[in-house]
Amino acid sequence: MRDNPALEAGAVNDSIDDAGWESLARNMLRAELMRRGLSYAKLVDALKAIGVVETEASIKNKVSRGRFTHVFYLQAMVAIGAEWIQVPNAASLLQGEGLGHGGAQELAKSDRTNAPR
Repeated sequence: MRDNPALEAGAVNDSIDDAGWESLARNMLRAELMRRGLSYAKLVDALKAIGVVETEASIKNKVSRGRFTHVFYLQAMVAIGAEWIQVPNAASLLQGEGLGHGGAQELAKSDRTNAPR
């Protein structure tokens, strides 16, 4: 797999630490936005359409930290029309897939040919 700062920093060896999970959460959300060509401003509008009030600044802060509730993640996925999400398997995660800088782009480009329709 590609060079990954998270691996070099020891975030992933035989397990994934909290920083690695936060990186994955952030990158999975960003990847879904990238796949749909949506900005945080558009996410604000999409959330508003389902009755969830967030500001662009609050979303940027949540995503940059990689710390947000699962409820927020589900709200975002529903708001942008995601019917399923692709989660890297354990072996891929241990190799650094979706973690660290560039992880969102990597996830956004992931092969989705087996995606349910």
